Amino acid sequence: SATAACAWSSSSARRRRSADRPMSSMRMPALIVWVVTTMLSAGIARATCADGNCSMCATPGECIGAAGCADRSPGDYDAARCEPCSSDCSDGDDALMSDLDLGSCGESMAIGAGTGLFGCILPLVLSCCWRRRRQAKWMLSASASEVQRATAAVKKSWVDAGTDADGAGAPTYHLQIEFLAKHSDGSAYAVAGETSVLAETYKKADELKQLEVLYPMNHERDFRAIGDLEKEASRLSIGENTQICFFMCCCGMALVICIVAVSGTGCYLGFGPFVLMLLVGALVGYFVVYPCARRTKRATAPISVTPCAAPLAVKVGS
Repeated sequence: SATAACAWSSSSARRRRSADRPMSSMRMPALIVWVVTTMLSAGIARATCADGNCSMCATPGECIGAAGCADRSPGDYDAARCEPCSSDCSDGDDALMSDLDLGSCGESMAIGAGTGLFGCILPLVLSCCWRRRRQAKWMLSASASEVQRATAAVKKSWVDAGTDADGAGAPTYHLQIEFLAKHSDGSAYAVAGETSVLAETYKKADELKQLEVLYPMNHERDFRAIGDLEKEASRLSIGENTQICFFMCCCGMALVICIVAVSGTGCYLGFGPFVLMLLVGALVGYFVVYPCARRTKRATAPISVTPCAAPLAVKVGS
């Protein structure tokens, strides 16, 4: 009949549309099922490894981190050699780390110490600059019982054109001065010697033929020009800025090398010695290098100190 013919035609059309459907759309559900199954299998494997089924641990990190498992691989990691051990895995043959792991940590710590030794120059220089600036601020703000002020007479002034035999380099400004210093017990001392000053201080002292200086009580050999102290307390010199920039580059290179090399060993204990060396550099600069440099300069400076009965030529600041 016509109705049966119409139904047969409609059914044939549906079969043809199904046959014409792309294969990719038919395979998509199967692909989704495969991905979900794989992820669940990996999660189950990791959970099984964490639960103590040591042979299921896929990496040495999983083996060492799993409770009750220890890596017994003689060389490269072998999941079959990830074996059960006692609860803490810390005694005798149940050590968490193999000899290879201990060697890697030793190498990592050696790398950290070596790169830290190279990078510690920056905190050493920074601590020296910081203590020098702190010393300048203290001398400018200290009371008369701690720091004395004096007006020195300029006897001679000259400029060294350079730092080497050819006269290359920045010029150095020198003054030969004399002033009278007094101690806490009331005694007076005539001080005569040479000192190096900044260009601005030199120009002013050369014009006025006198120089304002400060010195710690009873330590007149440590006198400093007030103009130089004011500059040091407010900013770093060009030479100090250049040194800091250079050593910042060195420290940055050391840090990058440390990160790359330590990460390559798989043991991150090497960052400890690196940080420790930076701290040691800062402490050595503040408590050792700067004081030693001051003592050396004081011992080698051409300065003479002579006791005198009373101030005669130079006015002593109170």
